[in-house]
Amino acid sequence: MKIGSYTIPDLRLFPKIFEDIKLIYEHYQLSEAENQDAVAQLLGHKSANSGSWYSKIADMRLYGLLEPRSIQATKLAEKLTFGTDEEKQQAIAEAVLHVTLWKRLYDEFGKELTNGNFWVHIQKITNVNPLEAQKHADTIRNAYLSDISNIKISIAQSPYKAEQRTISTSDPTILANPDKIIVQAGESIFKDDFTVEGIERTKLFLEIIEKRLQSKKSVE
Repeated sequence: MKIGSYTIPDLRLFPKIFEDIKLIYEHYQLSEAENQDAVAQLLGHKSANSGSWYSKIADMRLYGLLEPRSIQATKLAEKLTFGTDEEKQQAIAEAVLHVTLWKRLYDEFGKELTNGNFWVHIQKITNVNPLEAQKHADTIRNAYLSDISNIKISIAQSPYKAEQRTISTSDPTILANPDKIIVQAGESIFKDDFTVEGIERTKLFLEIIEKRLQSKKSVE
């Protein structure tokens, strides 16, 4: 299902996607499956030419469990199906939040969605017209809540959780890499995922530091 620029998996992570990616991994591990018809039949399809097959493969990729251009399980799929209990729980969180719209909703609402006028939020996020947002709001809500309910680890354990701790440093600095942003200032350190929400929080944090520095200079 597509809404605006977002694509939503038609199948939920549990049980069907999990069961099928487990079969793929059991037969091929992390190697590419060259015979797509064989894989399709393994998963209960007559051939690799059916619409349901293409849809299922697309869903597996949305969850980050198949490589983008081949029938090949990812390392995430390996952890999800045969990792330790801790690895499996982290893999569930990563797979669910690999769906871009789910990550946007999780950043804004967590595991509890607003009860009233949910379609308004969908329209704002997806930039579709109100009628389309209203039409798909219940489907999106139910699909999101079903997937997100599988995340059992605490937020502190999640690789998507921002964390805070205290250090000792005198000058504000920014340390960045392609995956994370770390902002240090005074005795505080703020670390967040490289997301739109994380960037906005980082901007706000820097604005506060800038105002404090300006205030200090004016006093001097």
